[in-house]
Amino acid sequence: MELKQEEERLRILKILIREEQESLDLKRIVWTVLGVVGEFKIYKVYDYNHEELNALLYNVGLLPLVTFIKSNVLSEVELGRLANIPSQRKRYLRFTPSIPFKKLENIPLFKINVDELSLLDKVAMWKESNNRFVQLNTIWQREKLKAVVSSELETSKRYTFEFGTFSLLENPIKYRTDKVLELINEKTIFKCARVNLDTMDEIRAKGFIKKQELNGIRRVVDVQKRYILMTIQKEKAMRDYFYSRIRKWHA
Repeated sequence: MELKQEEERLRILKILIREEQESLDLKRIVWTVLGVVGEFKIYKVYDYNHEELNALLYNVGLLPLVTFIKSNVLSEVELGRLANIPSQRKRYLRFTPSIPFKKLENIPLFKINVDELSLLDKVAMWKESNNRFVQLNTIWQREKLKAVVSSELETSKRYTFEFGTFSLLENPIKYRTDKVLELINEKTIFKCARVNLDTMDEIRAKGFIKKQELNGIRRVVDVQKRYILMTIQKEKAMRDYFYSRIRKWHA
């Protein structure tokens, strides 16, 4: 319950901070004293021709290394050939709240009128709430991992308690493409293999694929203006992680 409340506080505060920053016509603000940064970013959403993308990845030698194939796109015959191949299947919990829990969500989230606070005070309140959310979410994720492997959920797939029901769900099995190259024909691999599209900027930054090549196999279907609010420490960690992966590939 506390986690849900903190999540909602963060959502409301972020909306208020975004609106005020937008009214100031500032793309980026760094609140150094608080260690928080707020920035507007433009994101393009692409629709890819996956077979042409796979051909491009194949030509630079990356297709088997950066793609996977889901079991639900393969035939029974193909799945039979992969019976002894190591695979991944992600299990996760879905929480369905009960009616009493939904009523508890109506508890007031703020003891003061946050609309009357200065921008700096709103950001300070966001940081305090974010710190609590991170702590609570860490505990929640740890408990979810325990539940996923519990014998009770393994047997019934559902666990009901006062505030709702946990359901144990599973994604389709994933096979690494490099593990099935010899067992599935090339046509199927080119048709079914998928790369995590979030990694495409990373692959391009490493110099494997040029932007012009990507533009030839994708089209922009949406342009979104997103507001990113995070701690300076988290922003730095994300940037360092991105560049460390690029250096690792070039090493």
